[in-house]
Amino acid sequence: MNRTLRILAFSLVGGLTAAAVEPAATNTKDAKQTMLPHTQKCIAAKLPLRVVIYGDSISEVKTGWAGGAKTPEANWGAQVVKRLVAEYPDSAVSAVPFGIGGQNTYEGLGRLDGLAALKPDLVLVSFGANDCCYHYLLPEETRLATSTLATEIRKRFGADVVLLGTGGDNPLKPFFKHLDDTLVAQRQAAADAGVPFVDIRKAVLAATANGQRWAEFHLLPDNCHPNDKGHVVWAEAVVAAIKGALTQ
Repeated sequence: MNRTLRILAFSLVGGLTAAAVEPAATNTKDAKQTMLPHTQKCIAAKLPLRVVIYGDSISEVKTGWAGGAKTPEANWGAQVVKRLVAEYPDSAVSAVPFGIGGQNTYEGLGRLDGLAALKPDLVLVSFGANDCCYHYLLPEETRLATSTLATEIRKRFGADVVLLGTGGDNPLKPFFKHLDDTLVAQRQAAADAGVPFVDIRKAVLAATANGQRWAEFHLLPDNCHPNDKGHVVWAEAVVAAIKGALTQ
């Protein structure tokens, strides 16, 4: 753990929980109207919408790697944009990958300044896997880093934020630690920051029949990286959350 980053996060978050702008998802129409206000404005005005995919190796797109997908176009971020274009054809929606493999949420927080050059309108934040299996974080550290990311993105760049919970590992061949507690922490972080939360874990477990069909949607039975089919599951869950947060 980088102690400097941890101190920075505590400094940034301050009284975040007490000062959250609005609650996380509720069943009221007013809450839906305010969850993604900038995105809603761009779509209503037929303005370009720049979507940044901010995360770890599942979001990373580079030569020879597309998050487990065979091509960059099959990665979940690109699939989200493809679906948004179909849903809102009058808006020029584009995707910018901003993933780095192996990073946990605090390491992602450490490159927050890099968003400035990307000029985001909507940022999809997807960390958490490495918090549980590679660069371990305590769940409360994940919560603080995640809520800080969401709050600072909105404050610094005026962009909307959607937080994704980690898809996790195969429950039949587990290797993650404190996964359930991390998922709770990520959901709480979304509530702290007042932004939509996407339960990717729930979507993945439903698609794989609680792990019985894991290899059908991932690179290997004991791998957390989705294949092309798995990236579609991620994309569909994210788009459903975005649509649910926008005024219909």
